Amino acid sequence: MAIELRQYESSNVTYIADDFPIFWSSAKGAKVTDVDGNHFLDFTSAFGVASIGHTHPTVVAAIKSQAEHLIHGMGDVHPSAMKVRLLERIAKLSPIQDPRIVLSQNGGDAVESALKTAAIATGRSKVLAFEGAYHGLSYGALETTHRKDFKEPFKCQLGGCAAELP
Repeated sequence: MAIELRQYESSNVTYIADDFPIFWSSAKGAKVTDVDGNHFLDFTSAFGVASIGHTHPTVVAAIKSQAEHLIHGMGDVHPSAMKVRLLERIAKLSPIQDPRIVLSQNGGDAVESALKTAAIATGRSKVLAFEGAYHGLSYGALETTHRKDFKEPFKCQLGGCAAELP
């Protein structure tokens, strides 16, 4: 499958080696099955499964219920009542007085929002980032990574070289 993935996906997204990635087929709780029928424990705990595991019945039921009412309402143009209730609940849990919340689709979006918020709040253009941490592949997130192999193809766009004049 790696050959097919490389044929259709941009090369700057999924890392591919002779023994990587493992192509997942299904998962339940912390157990993952790959496309060849091998079973693994998911120690990545990434994205939407970190706190509750894969295909938790309560989460599956909530997704099914919401899908029967509204799958997408362009939340920044036509927000749903569910969005307002979610923001209200998050605000009540926040230790910050009068918080403003940005909902993100993924970690890269969250990092972008954090970088923009920091720039607006401080008026500064630079941030401190931990070496070895992964922040995503979007432009702002790339600027915070130490991985040269991630940044190199976009060096000039990230301000790492002199502007070229026509």
